[in-house]
Amino acid sequence: MIVTQFMRSQEQLEDEIRQDVIEIRRFLPQWGYREVTVFKEGRRGLLYCALWKRCEEPDDRPGAVGYARVSTILQSDNHSLVTQIRQQLELAQERGHVIHYIYIDAGFTGRDDRRPAFSHMIRHIAQDNNSQDKKHIFFNYIYDVYRFYRNLHGLTSHYALLQKNKVELVSTTDKNTDYSSRDGKILLYLKGMMGELYLDDLSRTTRDNKYSHALDGYSNASQPPFGYCRGNCLDCTDPNGRDYCPRFGGPDLWRELGDDRKVFVPHPIESVAFQMAANWYATGQYSDADIARMLNASGYQLNPHSTLPFRPKGRPGRPGKNRRFGKDSLRDMLQNPYYAGFVLYRPMKKNEKNGLRNQGGKRANPLGQTHKRQPTDLIWLPGKHIPLISPDLFQRCLEVRGAKGHLPRSNSGRTARVFPLSGVLRCDRCGGTFRGTAANGDIRYYEDVKRAQGESDCPVRSVRAEKLEEPVFAYVQQLHIPKDWYPDILAYVFQDDAQWNERCRQRRSLESQIRALKAEFELQIISAGELVQAKQQLEHDLQQLVEQDNEVEESLAALLDNFPRLWQAASPLERKTLIRCIFLNIHLHDGKITAYALRDPFIPLFPTT
Repeated sequence: MIVTQFMRSQEQLEDEIRQDVIEIRRFLPQWGYREVTVFKEGRRGLLYCALWKRCEEPDDRPGAVGYARVSTILQSDNHSLVTQIRQQLELAQERGHVIHYIYIDAGFTGRDDRRPAFSHMIRHIAQDNNSQDKKHIFFNYIYDVYRFYRNLHGLTSHYALLQKNKVELVSTTDKNTDYSSRDGKILLYLKGMMGELYLDDLSRTTRDNKYSHALDGYSNASQPPFGYCRGNCLDCTDPNGRDYCPRFGGPDLWRELGDDRKVFVPHPIESVAFQMAANWYATGQYSDADIARMLNASGYQLNPHSTLPFRPKGRPGRPGKNRRFGKDSLRDMLQNPYYAGFVLYRPMKKNEKNGLRNQGGKRANPLGQTHKRQPTDLIWLPGKHIPLISPDLFQRCLEVRGAKGHLPRSNSGRTARVFPLSGVLRCDRCGGTFRGTAANGDIRYYEDVKRAQGESDCPVRSVRAEKLEEPVFAYVQQLHIPKDWYPDILAYVFQDDAQWNERCRQRRSLESQIRALKAEFELQIISAGELVQAKQQLEHDLQQLVEQDNEVEESLAALLDNFPRLWQAASPLERKTLIRCIFLNIHLHDGKITAYALRDPFIPLFPTT
């Protein structure tokens, strides 16, 4: 049975849980229950945590609560929510008990107690026992111990809580077993160990499978991100497929772009929208909100007379035509290395205090300080999919976001002013960083964050921006760029220059024609005179292109020789980006600069003092 479950796809498993939720919502009203509270619901029905209450008037039978759970990993058919609840209700009726409340957790693992309905049930039991009114809960019905908990320590500790509150745990699978007896305790401990070992083996297998999947270049995402689709145009179910994509119902796109249907392919329209967004953001002139507004106002040119407005992917099964881009979705996309040709693998890490899995914090910008998760938590692997942008453009987007990470904003939401030193200034006393702030509209300061928040008692809270920026700017202008850096810098500068790329193309074409002439002469297709005449003209054209390139390179090389001139021409945001590239930290002591901590490549580029 387990082998068959592993062969099922993640999508099939999720569909089973969604179907369980639909069935339980139909089943419980037939037994006289109503949904009172939904603690959590999301992921298109995959997560569902709720409390159901019996509608009929209370009677004199002993009261109980029921609990049912299905997880997101593996479920066999006989573990469905309806099966669990039906057997609990039948056993309670057979024993003369009444289940007043039914708690349901769908889409949560039993490894820990981070389950909304389960946590509320435990608190409900404790409150009922400590209440001054009549006690109503004497039994806790479950389908199986594994549905209650799959961790030995958690199982025993929560069973002890039930005993403390004078509540008996009743399992429909072990209905003739008293867990408070000697044999019952042995069975309870054995099931706790078996459940924990099962989850450990399952986690290791799942983790290894996901890592192998990523090593092979495949994404572990169940749905393609914006900009990509499955490429199965004949039977497309993508939200931006029918009535939107011009290829809908035509030949499968994945067959044209590759031979592996497991690889996501660029969506004909979404990919264009993302490329426009990345190029806009890389300029450093627009925020996420600005780009969202620009995309909402733009569209895809189907033909000279028809334009199709861009729209986000949305959710499967909800093909709303009025969807609009938001800044949050743009922020996540512009930090996703998948678009640059990489797939991500996130190793599972446990909390050292409680041994549970760390959750949340998926965003990571290696060049920014916008999230607690460290970039070392993510493994980037080459993907098999077609990238939408180059790694250099993606790196540029990260650099822009890192530089904007400390930009203050005005009340209107637009950038008010740039503080080039924010994020690199560090106090020697408390170790805190400094942020930019302003007073009376025009007076700029750098403020010690820990001192401002009351976490330190440093004597200096803020320093005028000019007093720090002037010596730092003067120090930076002493930088001397080595000549062996010039080729890489010029290649970076010219990579998006249309004229330069056109001249490079022409040079390659002329060189190819010269080689072809020599080959024709060796094969005696042309004479020596024809060779000399044609070769002279081609070499003359080639020399002109080389001279043009040399002039441009010489002018830029002269500019690189004069770094102070480059610094004066740079914008405030460009200066901020350069400072973050050059310095690890700039140390302050009571508002005065004491030391510059340079990044390794820049240490030999400054004069020793």
